[in-house]
Amino acid sequence: MAATFSDLWASFWNWLDLHPASAFLFRGQADKSPIVPKIGRGVYKYDRAREQELHNAFVRAARPFLPMPLASHWEWLALAQHHGAPTRLTDWSTSPLVAAWFAVTSYPETTDAAIFALAPAGGAIETIDVATGLSTSGARFENPFAMTKGVYLIETAPVSARITTRRGIFTVHGDPQIPLSVAAANTFEIPHGFRGDFQGRLLDLGIDASHIFPDLDGLCKTLDWKLKSGRGFSSIS
Repeated sequence: MAATFSDLWASFWNWLDLHPASAFLFRGQADKSPIVPKIGRGVYKYDRAREQELHNAFVRAARPFLPMPLASHWEWLALAQHHGAPTRLTDWSTSPLVAAWFAVTSYPETTDAAIFALAPAGGAIETIDVATGLSTSGARFENPFAMTKGVYLIETAPVSARITTRRGIFTVHGDPQIPLSVAAANTFEIPHGFRGDFQGRLLDLGIDASHIFPDLDGLCKTLDWKLKSGRGFSSIS
């Protein structure tokens, strides 16, 4: 554990030097729990048929809220993911600072947070082109719910402003119960006692809830945190 926050912050930037954003994707979590999609976690008692039923229910009910229909199963899945539905996707970001914000603000707040770095180059993980359904190796996956194994990277159209501002990309898990492993060297831990300091420093860099969620909810999250932490509300206060 870093002796002071200054030590931790310096260690973070040293870690980023070894994990440049040009070569890695990043994910922030409240702890070092296995990287498993939300729907594959124990509380949901995963069942493939129920997953499909849930997705179909989301598509039926969400249509009235959209100005135009979405083009594919992949886009519907991404939209559901970013509005909190349990799906077989996990979120990643091209920005380590965005990932760090999610790490230090996620619940529970009493755990040591973690940032994971994933290197997509070099064939370590295949990608799927959602426009064609073709993977790097030539396998075709037009329907994500037909997948039964493997973990792949996908990038969808920005069907939500939140996907754009988070600089988001996803992994899709053929079996949502099987975690994606990341080497210890590609994991950065933030002791729970320094979470608030870390969030404050990210705020100084322009990374806060109003940046991540560009709407009134995001604004109010930022104001809530400033009130609790004693921060000023004006840019000149």
